[in-house]
Amino acid sequence: MDHDFFPADPESMEVERRKAKVLKQSAWWKNRIGEGKCSYCQQRFAPKELTMDHKIPLIRGGRTSKSNCVPACKSCNRMKENMPPEQWRATLAAKYTPES
Repeated sequence: MDHDFFPADPESMEVERRKAKVLKQSAWWKNRIGEGKCSYCQQRFAPKELTMDHKIPLIRGGRTSKSNCVPACKSCNRMKENMPPEQWRATLAAKYTPES
């Protein structure tokens, strides 16, 4: 459990969600999803199957910016939820590291 976690305020999160809607319409985002690859599992998907994920989640104070938004498959995005980047990297490493 993350005991030092204090959620971002709802107003800030709503501003960032509005920014995300605008960013999703940009040529930059369309090119990113056009590559058809999840940033986390590296698997290929149709562009419409990819979602926008905030590496630092909005609820944790993340912002909607090109450096914080990546294409993710629905499975990875659901699994990541609101994990901070360090915890998500550890979860991914455990999932994709072959067992001995």
